[in-house]
Amino acid sequence: MNALSSIAPPDLRDEVNALAEADDPRRAFLRACWFEASDDPSLQTHIARDLQGRPLLALPLVAKSVGPLKIPQIAGAYWPFRGAPIDPTTSVEELASALADHTVARELGPAWRLGPAIADDPSLLLLREAAAQAGWHCLERQISSLFCLDLVALRASGSWPSTKGKQKDRWRVRQLEKTGPVRMETFTGCDWTAATRDAIAAIEAASWVGQLDRGGDTKFHDPELRRYWERAAQDPVIAAMIRGHILWVGETPAAFTFGLEAGDTRYCIANNFDQQFNKFSPGRVLLYHDFEDAADRGFARIDWGLGDGGYKGPMGAHEDASVIDLLFVRNPVVARIAAYFWQRGG
Repeated sequence: MNALSSIAPPDLRDEVNALAEADDPRRAFLRACWFEASDDPSLQTHIARDLQGRPLLALPLVAKSVGPLKIPQIAGAYWPFRGAPIDPTTSVEELASALADHTVARELGPAWRLGPAIADDPSLLLLREAAAQAGWHCLERQISSLFCLDLVALRASGSWPSTKGKQKDRWRVRQLEKTGPVRMETFTGCDWTAATRDAIAAIEAASWVGQLDRGGDTKFHDPELRRYWERAAQDPVIAAMIRGHILWVGETPAAFTFGLEAGDTRYCIANNFDQQFNKFSPGRVLLYHDFEDAADRGFARIDWGLGDGGYKGPMGAHEDASVIDLLFVRNPVVARIAAYFWQRGG
């Protein structure tokens, strides 16, 4: 019969990793270590299987609060997105049959959450269609829209970056050099050190985000998020996907970029700069360096996440797919009631 198997994560890593490797290459980071890196004791990883026991879908779930309720949620970092690794060769009918099994329903409970997710992700569309056939009611709310750079089209245009923009950036570097020598350091998850992460944390602390109440959304100044990325990089496959740059002015780290690379896409997860250098825009200088480096290495697109199109647009970004938050509810009456609160951010 179709069933959902729940096993201690170390015992099913190979299956989760195999599903991630079979999935869309842009989702290749959705490996066992990606989910385990949250170090959440409530993590339970389930595998939905077909009649022959072949893994179709991994559901690594952690218990999170939604309003007054505890709801299982797909684990992993918020960015670039949350996802459940899936075998894309499976049919909707096969996956629906697995998700409709009474054992699956009992393990998943009355509701479970997946988000943020990219609305037009083919693997997500397959999961949604199968879940609907299996009797799950999918409640959707929009978070925002992605901003992306089509590196192939921008390079083909012959005008990106613009001549004027390049001249301006060379001028900015000359101004920064009056304070100290400017250099750009590249790191990956395979060769970064504690000193690398300390430098990023120092930039975040000195940035406008770091000055916000509660420290804002920082990836390395926040010790818990820093530990997440350090744990994720213990998987050498994920480590090889991590790549970023630091712009130094003398001995001071002035700006950084940090991202993840999967398939033809570089996910720009974080970038910022030390406010003391604000006048000469080290963050902008480094971002162009980052984007051109990705294009030179054959990446087709930059996924720049959400945010202010006012500064992303002039650098070549365009508004792309919607980013959504999904709640799967089993009972149709409960789903109708929950929909009202879900749309209002409940």
